Amino acid sequence: MHKAWNTEGWQDIVNVTLVPYGNAEMDSEGRITCQHGDGECKGNRWEQCAIAHYPDTKDYFPFYYCMEKAGDDMLSSVKDCASEANMDYSVLSTCFNSAESQALQKKAAAMTPSDHQYVPWVLVDGKLSPSDGDNILQEVCDKYKGIKPSVCN
Repeated sequence: MHKAWNTEGWQDIVNVTLVPYGNAEMDSEGRITCQHGDGECKGNRWEQCAIAHYPDTKDYFPFYYCMEKAGDDMLSSVKDCASEANMDYSVLSTCFNSAESQALQKKAAAMTPSDHQYVPWVLVDGKLSPSDGDNILQEVCDKYKGIKPSVCN
C-alpha cells in the first residue's frame, strides 16, 4: 500500500481505514491477546493512539508505515517514527500509557471482521481484495466511479 499511497493522485480518490489489530483475540473479560505476543499488542496500541489523535490518514499513515517498516524493532522506533511523521510523542505516550489505549484496542477488535482469515485483510469497496492488497492501486482505480485521475490510466 505504501507505493500506492505515494502515487500522485491516488490519495484523492481513496478513503483508507487502517485497523491495527491483526489476528488478536479478545476474551470474555475484555483482555486482548496478540498472535505474536505482547510486543505486537503494544505496537498496535501505539498505532491506534496515532490514528485516534491524528485521524487524517495523511497524518497517521507515515507513522504507521514507519512502525511497520521497523518490524520487530518497532517498539524502539516509536519516538523516531513520531518525529518522522511530525507527531507529538508526548500525545502518543499519554494515550499509550492510559486506559485510552485499552479502549482503542477494544474498538479495533470491534472493527475487525470476525470472519477475517488472515492479515492484512484488505477490502476495496467493501469486498475482499483479490490480491490481498498487492494490486490495491489498480483495484481502487477499477472501482472508482468519478473522473479518474491520470494515475488510473
